[in-house]
Amino acid sequence: MYNMETKVAVVTGSNKGIGFEIVKGLCRKIGAVYLTARNEERGREAVEKLEKLGLRPLFHVLDVTDETSIQEFANYISTHHAGIDILVNNAGILDFDKSVTSYEDAKRLMDTNFYSLLSISKILYPLLSNNARVINMSSDWGLLSNIRKQVWLDTLVKDNLTTVEISQFVEDFLQAVKNGKNSFVSFAGHYSDYKVSKVAMSALTFVQQKEFIKQGKDISVNCVHPGFVKTDMTKGMGDFSPERGAKAPLYLAVDAPQSLKGTFVWHDCHQVNWDD
Repeated sequence: MYNMETKVAVVTGSNKGIGFEIVKGLCRKIGAVYLTARNEERGREAVEKLEKLGLRPLFHVLDVTDETSIQEFANYISTHHAGIDILVNNAGILDFDKSVTSYEDAKRLMDTNFYSLLSISKILYPLLSNNARVINMSSDWGLLSNIRKQVWLDTLVKDNLTTVEISQFVEDFLQAVKNGKNSFVSFAGHYSDYKVSKVAMSALTFVQQKEFIKQGKDISVNCVHPGFVKTDMTKGMGDFSPERGAKAPLYLAVDAPQSLKGTFVWHDCHQVNWDD
């Protein structure tokens, strides 16, 4: 269907919400756009909705918490395309009804919102084209000011921060969850599991960008706060429609200058200081 020169975009967790709208926007600009979802039925239903609008998204099952699923997707891409030009790490979960969490719930959230990025980095990043764009869907809860534990406020701003240290930050939080409510609330307040996952994502964005620059690759990695968007995840609460929430991610994916690298972009497309 597509030749090897066709640009390829991948959006994780994109059968609904902001991810769905990002796919819709990319389909109007990019040759091959993969709508991915862990549930095949829901994913194909989403594709059908877009096809009724005259768009031609592609579909592939992708469970970002399952390295086998990621590898199967990588094998498919490498067989059918020259690489990935745009990768939007959109998949994420949040139980908006629960600001108090159990260890099991916190671990499941971290597996989806943070640890999956490490697996994607290992398996999909080798497929990135020479001037690819990676967009990480963060949040205003992904700003460093959401963290209350001083040792991590000091660590996460280091110029030589490593992925290992970011993982230690997440593990320290999970240990706090085991230690009880007072311990993990003092770490980052209410909804602390989601906040920690998004702060870790933001920090990882900047570390990975530095690594690509050191490797001499013209790959951009940025994170974005799409705004408080009305989705299933927020139980329909929010300031923006999913279509409006897709504005800044689409800007980073298509319209931003390639020189924009390692930044935190607000929903109105302006850059903010992550660590203020």
